[in-house]
Amino acid sequence: MKNLLLAGALLPFAVSSQVLITEVFYDTPGNDSVEEWIELTNVGCTEQSLAGWSIRDNSATYYLNGTLAPNQSYVIARSASGFESLYAAQPDASGLTLALGNSGDYVQLRDTNSTVDMVAWENKVSGWNIAAKYKTIYRNSPTDTDSVDDWAVHSGYGVPGDYDYPDTSCGGNGGGDGGGTNPGGEVGGPDGYYDDASGLTGQALKAKLGEIAARGHTQLTYSQVWDALSYSDEDPNNPNNVILFYTGRSQDKGYRSGVYNDGDAWNREHSWPKSLGFPSKSQWGYTDVHHLRPTDASMNSTRGNKDYDNGGSPVSESPDNKTDSNSFEPRDAVKGDAARMMFYMAVRYEGNDANMPDLYLVNDTSSNTGTPKLGVLCTLLAWNSQDPVDDWERRRHERNAEWQGNRNPFIDNAQWVDEIYGASCN
Repeated sequence: MKNLLLAGALLPFAVSSQVLITEVFYDTPGNDSVEEWIELTNVGCTEQSLAGWSIRDNSATYYLNGTLAPNQSYVIARSASGFESLYAAQPDASGLTLALGNSGDYVQLRDTNSTVDMVAWENKVSGWNIAAKYKTIYRNSPTDTDSVDDWAVHSGYGVPGDYDYPDTSCGGNGGGDGGGTNPGGEVGGPDGYYDDASGLTGQALKAKLGEIAARGHTQLTYSQVWDALSYSDEDPNNPNNVILFYTGRSQDKGYRSGVYNDGDAWNREHSWPKSLGFPSKSQWGYTDVHHLRPTDASMNSTRGNKDYDNGGSPVSESPDNKTDSNSFEPRDAVKGDAARMMFYMAVRYEGNDANMPDLYLVNDTSSNTGTPKLGVLCTLLAWNSQDPVDDWERRRHERNAEWQGNRNPFIDNAQWVDEIYGASCN
């Protein structure tokens, strides 16, 4: 057993746990009594019952229940409405009673009578000098050393329910059909794969491709996405690296967010922003690798949840990309890639999955958090023509199909973009 000096007393501390405290918001921008929250995450490979578990600080105890699946996060907020005011989403639970004092406090995670994890701030516990105002503190290390070194200050209000724990022990490689891709006008893809779409156009083609795109789709965990992207976007000239989507930089696979607290680390960009329709890890779109890309963390932040469109000022870190207040224009070499990912998402998710809304494309930059739409349709249509499918995109597509089991119809058959959406932009 380990011991930590806490308020003058020695408390027993369990060596390890697969459920950990992973993020805390204790000094919020508005009213602490309604905006504070704590995130727990199951970083292990098996389901964990929380019966008999609790979290506590120096003033109160909050009892947990239910179960946590592998790689699942659980956010407990003081107030559902206060949490929603910051994140336009609901927490997993509300009614948190802990004080989470601004001038120093601690939170223990307990399994019945044993403390299995702890975080402290502003020197409430000796050596724990981490402090944050209007920002969350979060676990940034893949190894739980039970020290302040495991923790860092987020750049903003945090990402509740989206803990980037770099798990390597629960991965796997899902099967999928191989097959060629077609940059021209004839139907491409594995033999017979798109037979059901033969002769269809317009909305009938869109509906049928949605059915086909869902076939064989294996839902990955968000932790598995690290390994899937490390494989799909691997640098052909250096198997130890991935190619970052917006910058084009080749970067060490291991230099990623969650391991390194660095804006130049790579993370998992939702090219269709998750805040626009699927904010929860349990939703299919959240872990769909056909639209997830490795990106420089600061470039991911610059993109945010802006619509794709032409125009704006060059981004200083990577001037081939441009942005303004409501849109983002990626570098020319990946504009078609971005467009075909968006067309895939709009066709794959039409409200037929139990936990996914109907995602749709609009011809403006009016997208905002909570709405399942993205722009700009006619810009994306033009990008699909300007930047045709190339060998890199085909290679990546086949590797995604190996992991996830389904395919992007618009990489196999880019001409279908015009057959479905062309009339909207003529």
